[in-house]
Amino acid sequence: MRITRYSALAIATGLLLLSSLLLVEAREHLTFKGAPPDLERLIREHPDGWAPLSGHSVDSEWSKSLKSDYDLVTTRTYQYPDGKTVSMLMTWSRDGIRRAGHLQQVCYQVGGSEIGTPKQASVTTKMGKQEVITFTAQQGNRVEDVMYWRITGGKLDLGTNQSLFSATRIDKMTRLIRSMLGTMPDNIMIRVSSERPAPDQPATAHIDYIREYLESLPANDRDLIMGTHD
Repeated sequence: MRITRYSALAIATGLLLLSSLLLVEAREHLTFKGAPPDLERLIREHPDGWAPLSGHSVDSEWSKSLKSDYDLVTTRTYQYPDGKTVSMLMTWSRDGIRRAGHLQQVCYQVGGSEIGTPKQASVTTKMGKQEVITFTAQQGNRVEDVMYWRITGGKLDLGTNQSLFSATRIDKMTRLIRSMLGTMPDNIMIRVSSERPAPDQPATAHIDYIREYLESLPANDRDLIMGTHD
């Protein structure tokens, strides 16, 4: 019997759906076997000259919702003597496939901010470049410049396949297949942001802070935070 293009497409779709079901079932048996990172210690580390401010950069209600999506969540705000301020958020999930860190532009949008187009950028440090995702978040006259990145299974994860900012079903299946013979990959997300002094004047405090922060970390902490770049 001759297989038409449409028949082949139907067979491929059926196999994809079957594979999805099998992989979802297999995922339930995967576990992360490493020790959770000490995010509280990592976020307390800060470059010379920056001072921690009291309180949190995430309100209590949102923090509760974050803790339902992540296994660990911690936030801090730091200020430089000249008054510039940065907010930092770190999250960790032991399930880096199903809970691979929220897309932060979506979180801001849900919170009522108008989001600028997310872009891939890099922060240059003495150890090399750290690839990040950047965007702006605006509410009224308040504009915040935001950068973040995710580390899944020890590797830098900015998003793959058809869109940089959306992990497709195929991408998730690929990750799971790579994990089938090993363990569940965990996920770390790092976000740093600063408010613009004026709506049309881009902020740079968060860029300066993260560069100095990465350069000040011990090598093992820095490797954990920066991940492996393919």
